[in-house]
Amino acid sequence: MGDSREQISTDVTSEIIYQTFGPVPASARTEAEAMVSGLADLAPRPVISSKVKVHDDEERLPGQRSLAEAAMDVSGVILRAQAAASTAVEALRAVGERMERRINRLTDRRQRAEERPPTSQGTRMGDVPSRRPEFNERPPEQRSVIRRKTYPPAERISVSQALFDLDVLDYRFFLFTDESDDKSSIVYEEEGGVAIRKVDGSRPDGSTIRPDLRINEVPAPCMSVSEAVSHLNATDEPFAYFEDSAQGQASALYRRYDGHYGLIVPSTLEGR
Repeated sequence: MGDSREQISTDVTSEIIYQTFGPVPASARTEAEAMVSGLADLAPRPVISSKVKVHDDEERLPGQRSLAEAAMDVSGVILRAQAAASTAVEALRAVGERMERRINRLTDRRQRAEERPPTSQGTRMGDVPSRRPEFNERPPEQRSVIRRKTYPPAERISVSQALFDLDVLDYRFFLFTDESDDKSSIVYEEEGGVAIRKVDGSRPDGSTIRPDLRINEVPAPCMSVSEAVSHLNATDEPFAYFEDSAQGQASALYRRYDGHYGLIVPSTLEGR
């Protein structure tokens, strides 16, 4: 169940770090190497490193038994994708398809040398939400916050850049500081498209967003991390965007595929 399971293999070559968890068949290694090699040939700039993880868990649903994850450093730009399927090879092929689309968008963006959203439509081009892995239904009393990440609030970017990062990084949501008003914000995927929300519920600058982007004008609730955990324990929501009552900063608690939680806080709070 995620990285907490016994790791049975870690192989490092000049091209790929390959890790497996659970009874992953040997054929998956060949598939992973072919995937990385093909993606490297497509990349617009040299690939510095690649990492592939494959999880095989008999406790997951049959069609979700195998989970594959990939990350590539394309000359400083990190691309990620993940997918679940009934077998490791099928999951890796689905990841390869998603990574190829991200590389193509990165190539297009570099060629145009300008910021723009990854697609003119409301949904992510080519990525079917149902291909995402299902969350492991761990009982609420067994869940805990087992990972902590940060985002740089001092780094201000445009809404278009945030949408691009949401897409190429294969995230459900992306925290950022909007350069147009210096406000903590989040862009996230939802049924039928993507949305933006400000921590104070204000509207973003209309000149900086595309018309099909839904604006959520509900202020982020002010609550503690433990209250955010209780909220996710009681709902089916994939994440909670909130203002930390102890720190006064926008944060997000999210569900991990192993059934536990991860927490994202501003990098100014790191180590506190």
